Amino acid sequence: MSGVEGGPDVRAGRIAGLDTSVAHPARVYDYWLGGKDNFAADREAAERVLAVAPGLRFRVRANRAFLGRVTRFLADEAGIRQFLDIGTGIPSADNTHEVAQRAAPKARVVYVDNDPGRAAARPGAAAEQSGGSDRVRAGRPA
Repeated sequence: MSGVEGGPDVRAGRIAGLDTSVAHPARVYDYWLGGKDNFAADREAAERVLAVAPGLRFRVRANRAFLGRVTRFLADEAGIRQFLDIGTGIPSADNTHEVAQRAAPKARVVYVDNDPGRAAARPGAAAEQSGGSDRVRAGRPA
């Protein structure tokens, strides 16, 4: 998606209801991580924020590295085999299930987000998840 506004997935209608002309926080975060799942509006918003907070990209990437270190420690050294990732955003590199399952192949991860677009953020994202992981849409309190 990155770099090609209205790329093949958008033209094929695989991202129904996704407004790519409006920045979304999860896609802006993906851009800061160096991901590919963002659009021009996301990149423009991300760059505007970086103009006033130039160290933010480093902090975002440090946060992602911390998630990896903690997940690896919990799966490898602490023996944890079940993980709950709340507020997951969109799939990116080194997702919780990838890190946990590299350390412990039988680790299971459930991703929960209250944004209905997160599960459909990327075509095939759910299919990319290996066995032992799943996505759940959280309801909003009444």
